[in-house]
Amino acid sequence: MPEVVITCDWTMMSNHHGKEFLGFGTTTPAYIFPEAVYKRLFYPEMPVDAHGFPKQAPYGMRKIEASLLDGGFDARIVHPSHLGKYMPGEAKVLLISGHDYFGLNPPSSTFGGVMRKQTLNCTNFMRMMTQPCVVEARKRGMKIIAGGPCAWQISPPTQMKLPWIGEFVASFGGLDCVVEGEADLYVREVVQKALKDEFLPPHVILPPKSAPKVEEISSIHYPSVNGLVEIGRGCCRGCSFCSVTQRPTRWYPLEKIEQELQVNASLGIRKGILHSDDVYFYGSPNVMPHEEKLLPLLRLAKRYYEQVGWSHVAVASLMTRPKLLPKCAEILVDDHQKWWGVEIGVETGSPRMITKAMPGKVAPFKASEWPELVVQAAGLLNDNHVYPACTFIVGLPQETEDDVRKTIDLIDDLWDFRALLVPMFFVPLGHLKSKDWFQRDMLSDVQVELLKRALTHGLRQSPRMLNEFFDWEGSHTRLYRGAFRGFIGFLQWVAKSHNLWSERTGAPANLESPLLHPERIPMPTIPVRE
Repeated sequence: MPEVVITCDWTMMSNHHGKEFLGFGTTTPAYIFPEAVYKRLFYPEMPVDAHGFPKQAPYGMRKIEASLLDGGFDARIVHPSHLGKYMPGEAKVLLISGHDYFGLNPPSSTFGGVMRKQTLNCTNFMRMMTQPCVVEARKRGMKIIAGGPCAWQISPPTQMKLPWIGEFVASFGGLDCVVEGEADLYVREVVQKALKDEFLPPHVILPPKSAPKVEEISSIHYPSVNGLVEIGRGCCRGCSFCSVTQRPTRWYPLEKIEQELQVNASLGIRKGILHSDDVYFYGSPNVMPHEEKLLPLLRLAKRYYEQVGWSHVAVASLMTRPKLLPKCAEILVDDHQKWWGVEIGVETGSPRMITKAMPGKVAPFKASEWPELVVQAAGLLNDNHVYPACTFIVGLPQETEDDVRKTIDLIDDLWDFRALLVPMFFVPLGHLKSKDWFQRDMLSDVQVELLKRALTHGLRQSPRMLNEFFDWEGSHTRLYRGAFRGFIGFLQWVAKSHNLWSERTGAPANLESPLLHPERIPMPTIPVRE
């Protein structure tokens, strides 16, 4: 039995019906329908074995688990419903992780803020941490260490800034340590101290210079949710609102990636996601995609997975090598896969805001070209069977109403683009972490119109993508298609009856023929840690 238990809440411990994007449904509050309906739609229960070990678990937690196992620790990920098997009792240390503990990250802060209700991920995290078995184990001396991408939300500074979080943490007995940053190596040190009952620092921020090298990062031992496999870490774009860009760029060699593909495929996972902050850049030392690196990666992934998705890609990346995307489609699209998904940070339609907050996002192009680049990238994506989720930021510092209108104009140009456009309130991260959260009460009339326009676009496009999105085999496919079609219809009714529906003004731009830009002069090389 493990003495170090790793867990997260129920919204994360799910494969979301094998559709990673459905996980976004956990960032909303339960509205009108009971929470059980949302659970059935967006985060069904993850199967476990006799020990309560989940068949799949979030990738970041698998990396921490692997590091501890490689370091000789008796550690395993345990489903939150099965924590009672180990505490109070065998477990001496509890590691908790999450993407959004309290619904403070985008898009949770947007949905929860607009509706003034706790989001599902927040509700489930709080429920997990106040289970009697956790509270009792804490009273008996079990150590609790928090980490993950949203560790800042539960850190002492945030508890001071948002007292209700501090009150909640006190309700289950408090935390021993909160760790921010890439903890692949540090987790062994802090767990060793916890097991020896030594002093634990209340708050640790691991600087970018301490980020592990590729050879120091453990490979997962057990399957990850939806077959997600990391191909690299870090980003060279330098957006001021992002924390990832502060970390050094590192690319995994194909041998390391294949090792994790094999772990997932060996237990029957046939659909997976390649993860980095820009998959199109795989193996590149600058902002120019390298065909000779990317295409072998895709061929490798298709050897193990019937369907392959990408976590993220950048607009400027696509447009520096637009002829490369059709070559990717030739590899990925076949009898088993008709499309693939990816997340794209569009953020704004304003060249001025690109210059102010994210000049690296458009490199090697000019900020003035940004709206046209986005429109042409949209055509390139849809022409090659890619249906992305595009995020926009509402309330960036220094944003003016003219900037917001330009974003609305861009959404109008994308009106027939087969994608989901997701507006998100600004959250102070990265170089802007000293700024204030953007909240519902700060919304101007034009920002409200932006939210309406994005909502209407999504509710128009979602039914058109349902048949391809739910491509499962079997009779249950029709059931889920019908359920989601009904749910979307309900949201359309809510939007129209509450004056939240907003049709575009003006004719959309041409999405059919993406510009094929000439070869660009390679950008200066950035440091890459092998």
